[in-house]
Amino acid sequence: MAKALLIIVAVITCIVFAIAGWFVYLAEDTDQRDQASAQVPVITLMEILHASDLQAGVKEAVKNGDKDAIHQWMEQAQVVAEAGHLAQTHIEYLDSQQAYDYVVFNAKRQLFNEAFEARYYALEDMGNLKDEYPEAYDLFERTEALLEKRDAIIVQMAQALSGTNPPSDAALNEAKQRWLARAEGDSLSLTIDEPQSNKK
Repeated sequence: MAKALLIIVAVITCIVFAIAGWFVYLAEDTDQRDQASAQVPVITLMEILHASDLQAGVKEAVKNGDKDAIHQWMEQAQVVAEAGHLAQTHIEYLDSQQAYDYVVFNAKRQLFNEAFEARYYALEDMGNLKDEYPEAYDLFERTEALLEKRDAIIVQMAQALSGTNPPSDAALNEAKQRWLARAEGDSLSLTIDEPQSNKK
């Protein structure tokens, strides 16, 4: 009888320890899940690379030929990445030559867009933009087409003014002056490029 009682007590003790162990496991598992969820990234790598302040800062630095400033912007990007709990590989990427080249590449494309837009509205041709910004090579065909379309609009305006085809030189000059006045008075914006997102 005493032996049976000892077996029952031993079984009950094992059950109690098993239940207690289960609750300890659940508590630790919940704690680990809470810690893991607290480390979920709150920003992505591409959001950092395409943040407006980073892009504007790098663009200004590229325009001024200031490599140190570009490195400073990339250091700030790393700080944001660490604060945002990005993976270590992404933080290391922001410290790489590849990331540096990526932001410089996009900055030069933006500078090309700005320079082209100014030339477009000022009735100028491409000039040396192709040589200055080879990073925008895939935009050259589109921008040339925009220039051709602009010039065709000027001719149409001149024809309407002079009532002749081809229009007179005086009508062409008048059409150009009207174009320039409108370009100066309006806040028009050309959409030439789209953000590059060829990284990870």
